[in-house]
Amino acid sequence: MYVHEIYDLNTNSWRVLDVTPDLDVEFDNFGLSLKGNTYWYATDKESREDVPGFLLCFDFTTERFGPCLPLPFESYSEDAVTLSSVRDEQLAVLYQNCDTYEMEIWVTTKIEPNAMSWSKFLAVDMNPLTGLWFYGGGSFLIDEEKRAVVVFDEDKNVSETNRNTAHFIGVNGYFREVDLGKITTGKEMVFPHAFSYVPSSVLFESGSYEKR
Repeated sequence: MYVHEIYDLNTNSWRVLDVTPDLDVEFDNFGLSLKGNTYWYATDKESREDVPGFLLCFDFTTERFGPCLPLPFESYSEDAVTLSSVRDEQLAVLYQNCDTYEMEIWVTTKIEPNAMSWSKFLAVDMNPLTGLWFYGGGSFLIDEEKRAVVVFDEDKNVSETNRNTAHFIGVNGYFREVDLGKITTGKEMVFPHAFSYVPSSVLFESGSYEKR
């Protein structure tokens, strides 16, 4: 049974929420916070192999999960799906089919806790470029001006080298890899995680906070 808790800075304590969505969010799905809400890629617990995944939104105002939000593609448990943001205004999602290696980047044109619409930002067949399926989608950043993305993930020869890599992917077949170094986290592999938004300076002291 899943238990959902929220940390209250005013009381410096955790509070258990009375919410029990019948959904499954993988342990390595970090989710993404945007406009005061948090979004996760989720699947149905009972039929994850047969039912496409969707987005799940937690509304911090109501402290409730919203309805299942459809994605602009059909994805299943083995496909790579990762969330990012654009200027802290739009939600972006990377999708890669585990069989064809085709990758798509979508960006929201409308985003609300109960509804959203999408526009395709980029579509690339990764098979001739790397033959690589991104592990869980890695994490990624969007360059709107150059119409490109940077995906942080494992090296395509990770079984032999255990190295992290930044993959620069753009239009007209543009592709470049940058070696980020050997994975040195011990037995478990931890992939680099990119953050596309840095909040204003916040000072935490004794359970309180002050914006500067």
